[in-house]
Amino acid sequence: MPSSAWAPSPAAYGRRAERLAAWWLWLHGFRVRRNVHVGGRQVDLVGRRGRLLVICEVKARRHFEHPLEGIGAQQRRRLREAAEMLAERDPGVRQVRMDVIGVCGWRPRLYPGVLDWED
Repeated sequence: MPSSAWAPSPAAYGRRAERLAAWWLWLHGFRVRRNVHVGGRQVDLVGRRGRLLVICEVKARRHFEHPLEGIGAQQRRRLREAAEMLAERDPGVRQVRMDVIGVCGWRPRLYPGVLDWED
């Protein structure tokens, strides 16, 4: 039997991971928007809780590689630019954090603030 009968396609696996990550943020009190386009860039998830704005990149992994390995310097720069634009649009935002949610199987894991680091 073909392997596709046993496992979802990479795109389907990624969409499922985004839904799971959005649900996880919602459970932790965030209002969540998925696939937000700003300044020609797409952000996987944007969460808002009070005055905190969270820009979140979702990385789905089927194997044992770390989710942060899939985020290069150029992607970090683009996410920072998108975060700045989103924060400028919303005068109620006082804090911006850029996170990664890694999803392996059904287990989301939050890496808070890791994209705030400079390269």
